[in-house]
Amino acid sequence: MKKLLAIAVLGLLLSGNAYAEWLVIVKNKVDENIFIKRTKISEEEAVNAALEGCLVMYRNREDLKKKKKIELMEACYVFSVIEQ
Repeated sequence: MKKLLAIAVLGLLLSGNAYAEWLVIVKNKVDENIFIKRTKISEEEAVNAALEGCLVMYRNREDLKKKKKIELMEACYVFSVIEQ
């Protein structure tokens, strides 16, 4: 009985991170009002998705000149990575 209980407890402890997600927050050094967050299963996917969100936001703006768009796109950075 004790062995069965130990196996059950160990199984619960090990399965805790099986469905963990990563939350990534991206900000912009030039435009301080930008705050983009993405949640994905893997850390790499979350980082890539958040950075891509920042780049797409500036890439599609019609009110900015090309030089300013590039400056804003290059100013995107990962502010925080959190495992949930």
